Amino acid sequence: MSAKYDQIGTTYSTTRQTDPRIAEQIHAQLIGAKRIINIGAGTGSYEPDHADLVAVEPSAKMITQRRPDAHAVVQASAEQLPFDDNSFTHALTILSMHHWSDKPKAFHEINRVTVERFVAVTWNPEFGPFWLTRDYLPEIHTDDDQNFPTLDELKRHFDKVESTPLLIPADCKDGFLAAYWKRPEAYLDQQNRNSISVCINIKDDHEGLTRLRKDIDSGAWAEKNRDVLDKESLDAGYVIITAKTRNT
Repeated sequence: MSAKYDQIGTTYSTTRQTDPRIAEQIHAQLIGAKRIINIGAGTGSYEPDHADLVAVEPSAKMITQRRPDAHAVVQASAEQLPFDDNSFTHALTILSMHHWSDKPKAFHEINRVTVERFVAVTWNPEFGPFWLTRDYLPEIHTDDDQNFPTLDELKRHFDKVESTPLLIPADCKDGFLAAYWKRPEAYLDQQNRNSISVCINIKDDHEGLTRLRKDIDSGAWAEKNRDVLDKESLDAGYVIITAKTRNT
């Protein structure tokens, strides 16, 4: 099975670890879940340990990085879930919807197999860029704006859609795009960028990174971003979506 993360996910288990403060925010939305399907499960971050859960992941490379004691995993895509109707009470997905090739088909599949609730961590395109994608890598914001589903899109497929900001700790252990919002030098590390799908092709000589490096060294970055330096967590537009499935 061809999957994007077969190429970019080789170091995922070291740079994309579960952050307990983010896990707490996600798991609060799964209370009472009897059986969970985790779609685009990757290496298993944020899967509740003591839950009846089945992981779905298209990338063989990612599957091989799951812990030996992780939940059972099936190699499949969101657009074609190999389960019977009404197999799960809850569906979960963590920062994967922007990779789905056919979102309406995937949403149909979620509704088909899930009886009660859909919980998703995603990014809200209406929020706008943060300092990295505003000042140094605007092309990333352009791509994300096109690829992440909007709230209106989700409301066309699910009922009672609610959005809660996902607060990112200053020392976040999970190296997704905005995780290093208070540690700008981390974006200069190719290994960190290799575990962020939109950064995989951004090399050290990229013009935006060259400017970022100069701004860090000169103190210009700190001067321009004084408003975030005293924060312990940041709302960068990432959200936890909860919705009622339209089970048929």
